[in-house]
Amino acid sequence: MRLLTLDVIISNEIKYMIDHQPILEGEKLPGERELAALLDVQRATVRKGLKILLNEGWIYAKNRSGYFVSPKRIKKNVYFLDSTSKSIQTEGTEMKLTLVKCETIEVGKELSPRIKLPLGTKLFFICRLRTVKNEHVSLEISYIPVEQAPTLLEKDLEKKALYEILEQEYLVDLDHSTQTITTEKANSQVADLLDIEEGTSLIREDGLVSNREGESVEYSISYMKMDRFEYTNINC
Repeated sequence: MRLLTLDVIISNEIKYMIDHQPILEGEKLPGERELAALLDVQRATVRKGLKILLNEGWIYAKNRSGYFVSPKRIKKNVYFLDSTSKSIQTEGTEMKLTLVKCETIEVGKELSPRIKLPLGTKLFFICRLRTVKNEHVSLEISYIPVEQAPTLLEKDLEKKALYEILEQEYLVDLDHSTQTITTEKANSQVADLLDIEEGTSLIREDGLVSNREGESVEYSISYMKMDRFEYTNINC
């Protein structure tokens, strides 16, 4: 836990300005001198506060131009079983899904313990690229048992969330999930799709969704840009 030093307090004050003042994404922050006068602190303290915001992804710097407000992060509440699409739509943000690949495969030795299904079980493999405000923000891979949604690949997987299709069109009861969140370096394939450099650090989220009977409904792997997502655990 970071100590509540003056530079941390100043960084929190600037966060409040970003959240509650009409400073839009991509707009320039006031300069160090102006912020120091506004917050009644030394410029060196403002500079330290801005460095905290840089490290946390709230702002970014342009050479000789100053500091600018970063795009708001997509909030994912792990307390609820919601799709990423729903999380983004709740915030009213423009989003697009692009189907990269879909096919029917069988459970292999590596996947079997993860999805908790026997070898040879038929699965749908679905890979989609998520774009928010013209920026590729995540690559999402889903493995769904064919028996849960036999005609799934005939659906428009670019227009609707998978969970919405499963619940509304196949009456699948999405009851609970387990998730593992780690970091991973982007390999060349993921980097190309997300339009980033190979080796860039990403959030990796592995999830297993089950129905009320405990049957596996989906195993997923998502690769997400670290500066575009944040996780919460709030029951509200």
